[in-house]
Amino acid sequence: MTRRVGIIIAVSAVVFIVVFDWLLGTPPDPYRAPDPMAFGSTSGASGAICSFAPGAEE
Repeated sequence: MTRRVGIIIAVSAVVFIVVFDWLLGTPPDPYRAPDPMAFGSTSGASGAICSFAPGAEE
C-alpha cells in the first residue's frame, strides 16, 4: 500500500464518521449542557468550585 492510498483511506474514514454522526446524531441541547466553567462539578453555577467573585457571600 502506498502513502497515497493510506491517506485516501484515512481521509475517507474521517469524512464517513463525520457524515454518519451528522446524519444520525441528535443536536446538543444547550439547556441540558453543563456549565462550561464547572470543571467537573455539577453545581458550578452556585459557586461550588471555590468561586472568589467580588461580592460573593461566604
